[in-house]
Amino acid sequence: MFSHLHEVQMTRRYRTDHDLMGLEAGSLLSIFDTLTEEDVWQYRYPDDRSLEAVGVTGIYLGNYVRWDPKAQHELMMSKYQYHTARFARTFDCYDHVDCFNYMNVHDQLKLYKHGYSKVTDHACREIRHGRITREQGLGLVRHHELRPAERVDLFCEWLHVTPRALQFLMDLHRNPRHWDQPSPGRWEFKGWSTVTGPAGDSLGRTGSMEFTATGVLDTRERPSYIVIGKGYPV
Repeated sequence: MFSHLHEVQMTRRYRTDHDLMGLEAGSLLSIFDTLTEEDVWQYRYPDDRSLEAVGVTGIYLGNYVRWDPKAQHELMMSKYQYHTARFARTFDCYDHVDCFNYMNVHDQLKLYKHGYSKVTDHACREIRHGRITREQGLGLVRHHELRPAERVDLFCEWLHVTPRALQFLMDLHRNPRHWDQPSPGRWEFKGWSTVTGPAGDSLGRTGSMEFTATGVLDTRERPSYIVIGKGYPV
C-alpha cells in the first residue's frame, strides 16, 4: 500500500479508510440496534484539533526501523521467552499466536472472498527479505492455502451454531471470481496461485527459512518444540 519513504502517519482518516474499512465507532449506532453511546465511546478516535492541541502525532516504527517480523519475533523469543505455535494454514509460527481464529476461520474467509490468504502475505514478505525465492514462496502457498481451518469447533461453540451451519454461511461469501461450484457442496478453487506458473525450486535449497514453534495454541496441552524449515512444512 505504501513505501516507508512515504512516512505515512497514523491518523483518524488512515484508521477509518484502511483499518476499519470506511467505518467509525459511531457507524455502529442505529435505531435498529441495542448499542448505545456508552458501548462505543471508548472506540472513538480523537478529532484532529484535539490531537494538534496536545502535540500528538501518530507514527509507524516501520518507517524508521527495518521491519522484519521474523527477526523481531525471534529476538523476543530469545530475550523474553515469547511463545509461538504451529498453524496448518501457513508456515509462519509467530504471527497472531494469541488468537484461535485469526489464522483459521478468519483466514479461510479471506481465501473465500479474495482468492488468497495469509500464507501468501507471509511468502511475499519472506521473498522481499531475500530468504526464499518466488518459486519457493509459490510452493509454500500451494501447500498451505487450501488446508482446512483448525479449532472451528471452539468458534462454533462460542457462536452456538453447528460446524455445518457455519460452513453454509461461509460458502455464501465465496467470490465467484475465485471459486466455481460444479455441483452443490462441491467447490473448485481458481485463485491467484492456480493461474501462476509452476513452483520450481525446492525449499530445501535454502537454510534460512526456519520458524520455530515453542508451544501449541491450546495451553492445556504440553508445549513441545517443532522446527519448521528445510523442506515443505508439515
